[in-house]
Amino acid sequence: MTAPINVKLRAPTLHIPGWRQEAKEWMDLNEAARGNPDFYPLTVKGAYVIGVEHDICESVSHLLAHKRARTTTYIPAYGVFASGIELLGRCINGNATTHGSVGDLRTGFKWLVSSSRVSVPGTHVLITTTRSSHTIEVLTALRHFAAYGQATANFTSGGTHQFGDIDYEILSKMPPLIADGLERYWNLLQRDDNLCNKLAQANVIALRNWPVLRSWSLFERDPSGKYHSITEIFNRFDWRV
Repeated sequence: MTAPINVKLRAPTLHIPGWRQEAKEWMDLNEAARGNPDFYPLTVKGAYVIGVEHDICESVSHLLAHKRARTTTYIPAYGVFASGIELLGRCINGNATTHGSVGDLRTGFKWLVSSSRVSVPGTHVLITTTRSSHTIEVLTALRHFAAYGQATANFTSGGTHQFGDIDYEILSKMPPLIADGLERYWNLLQRDDNLCNKLAQANVIALRNWPVLRSWSLFERDPSGKYHSITEIFNRFDWRV
């Protein structure tokens, strides 16, 4: 199977406890997915993340296709979407724990703005709809609202954000940002030692081969013989309601 080139590092240059066993698990998944055996474990882990991100985006699409999306499934769809942004942030931060979800979510949103995410403030307006402008902090608080029973938006860092009516244009603005962010992430993994080490550190479970198979399938030539970029693949999602 032909698929993308390897990430830069065959193995992390930092000592990561348990990496040898984790690397074997990634290679086992790659074998089960009939991936190129020359791929590095970190390449497979990165592909797994991209595959999960695509599955998450498909889940959002299914939720938004509901005939009562505005009243029933839009807020859950936002929560699912934000979990994908958190996953991206987890890999960028190299979060090896099961904690720090808010920090990872903010990092993910900031990455959608720029690969130099440390210079992006939480007050940065990420998207503007016909109704309003939404900062990273507000979008982070909205995920908290979606994830905690749609009952509270109060959390320790960022204060309390009051939401009026939900802006149903928010998700429609996201696919191009996700597409660009994942494209930059994948490309930088091919030349950035630090980002590769962070990916190795990130607590991502090698649970199933489907996301790896999904990535290799997405990256294969189409029937006309053309390869499609991550940007093209993720820009296919249409989240208008």
